[in-house]
Amino acid sequence: MAEDRNALLDFLTRHYTLDGLKTLCFNLFIDYDNLSGDTKSARGRELILHLERAGRLVDLEAVVGREQPRAFEREFRRPPPIPPIPTRPNRDPRQVFISHAQEDDAFAHRLADDLCAHGWRVWIAPDSIAPGETWVDAINRGLEASATYVLVLTPAASSSPWVNTETNVAISLEHQRIMRFIPLDVAPSRPPPLWTAYQNVPFRGDYGRGLEHLLARLDGRPPRARGANGHNDKAAELHLFADRRLHDRSRIELVRVAAGSFLYGARDADSRHELPQRTLRLGDYWIGRAPVTNAQFARFVEATGHRTTAETTGFGRVWSGGRWNDVERAYWRRPEGPRSSIDERMHHPVVCVSWHDAQAFCEWAGLRLPSEAEWEKAARGADGRPYPWGDAPPNGRLANHGQRLGGTSAVGQFSPAGDSPYGLADAAGNVWEWTVGEASGGSARLARGGGWPSDERNLRVTWRAEVEAGVAFNTVGFRAVAIRG
Repeated sequence: MAEDRNALLDFLTRHYTLDGLKTLCFNLFIDYDNLSGDTKSARGRELILHLERAGRLVDLEAVVGREQPRAFEREFRRPPPIPPIPTRPNRDPRQVFISHAQEDDAFAHRLADDLCAHGWRVWIAPDSIAPGETWVDAINRGLEASATYVLVLTPAASSSPWVNTETNVAISLEHQRIMRFIPLDVAPSRPPPLWTAYQNVPFRGDYGRGLEHLLARLDGRPPRARGANGHNDKAAELHLFADRRLHDRSRIELVRVAAGSFLYGARDADSRHELPQRTLRLGDYWIGRAPVTNAQFARFVEATGHRTTAETTGFGRVWSGGRWNDVERAYWRRPEGPRSSIDERMHHPVVCVSWHDAQAFCEWAGLRLPSEAEWEKAARGADGRPYPWGDAPPNGRLANHGQRLGGTSAVGQFSPAGDSPYGLADAAGNVWEWTVGEASGGSARLARGGGWPSDERNLRVTWRAEVEAGVAFNTVGFRAVAIRG
């Protein structure tokens, strides 16, 4: 074996430059930057030892033999090994492609094992790379054969050139409706903005819950809600949840609210902020599962060059220190002022957008703002419950409210416990949401749902807040409705 190592090292140092070694590592799914040494010989030695420990020296021989066939046969006095390369099968609706950085290998392989145990087939590197197959060929084969792409989203994944390449291809295939793209929120990271336009599956701190969510997404069904003991509670399942679909232009995930009657308003209505309860009937409609995020709003701004109300007026209204402050140069990208940023909050609801900004987004996307009745039915279901999840008052497991977090949270962070019967996330707390409802007199519009500073009464699905339409607040966002079913 030592002779093989020495012969391969001699071959690499005589026939490859440092850039050539870097390309060779790329084709072998090896991180070149993790190989120690500054010289070609040192890097080559580290590469050989790494492959030897993994039992993959034959892969190195196959790749260099393919790239330098005459030199290989002349120096090794035998033809290069030509291992059989698997054919590219048709796309398998039950196969999942797991993309992950090498640092997240343990998590990714645990996930692969669990998916296989539930009847899914998995493509995962390096296990699914055939001996002697280049990384590019293997990835192409995996992407062509898999119907779903699952991204293990961590800081290492965000900075990995392999993961970036794979993910951008997968998103392109998703746009063509060829492949589903599902990112997993495994650890706090700063992914490219395009990745954050998709509803992720929360895995932080609770692997079992994340796996339930992922299996539900793969099967096209809602996740089961958990009872007070933390176990699956069939009686608490979201029975009214029907379909979901991804809106093409905005990349908003829409949920269907089935036609039918529901209880609108409050039994114990506050005469100023709530309407008396009555029965209403609405037809079928589709509404955003979550409020519009910073990433989704950024797509709109990049496409149109839209300048928001706060940018035009030069200020946003910011809740800070228990009171409202008009903060100069606060707008949606810097919602608390010039020293703040949304860089770490791309999956949070967009705020500091006026009612007019929300309207402009909807017009660009081919969507519209919900009516009060549409918003309320989607947020509470048909049974007249005061909160999306039922009768229990809000707490830190169900909603972002009472200034507990000091600002917005990522959409879906309180799912599924805080979801409505139709699967709406963040319908209580996080941000107030614009509707088309007009206040009596003046230019105010009605917002629903309560925000991150709100108390539990404001989070009631029946509570109506009058908000000045031409002012941008760091507690107000919006969700959208499809114009046609």
